[in-house]
Amino acid sequence: MTSPDTEVRYGPHSFIAALATIAIVETATWMWFPYWIADLYVFGLATAIVVPTGFFMSQSGGIKTAQVGRGMLIGYLATPLTIALAVIPPVVIIQLLRLV
Repeated sequence: MTSPDTEVRYGPHSFIAALATIAIVETATWMWFPYWIADLYVFGLATAIVVPTGFFMSQSGGIKTAQVGRGMLIGYLATPLTIALAVIPPVVIIQLLRLV
């Protein structure tokens, strides 16, 4: 069993889809960040829409559609990783040092 070339799996359509997903989901997440309880609901709703859509598109038979689906899934990882890397460590450090 061989996998297809990376040019077929990931191409310019994947890149554009990842950029668009990052721009839309990150902007919405950071706009709602002061209202973090509402942010959790909005992020959950976005997850319920974007992840299955990207998964089913990535499993489709068309090359461009599959590339867009993979790009959506890759781009969607940016939001939880941004929160995990940019928000949680400073909060933990501040709590450990008892600065607040």
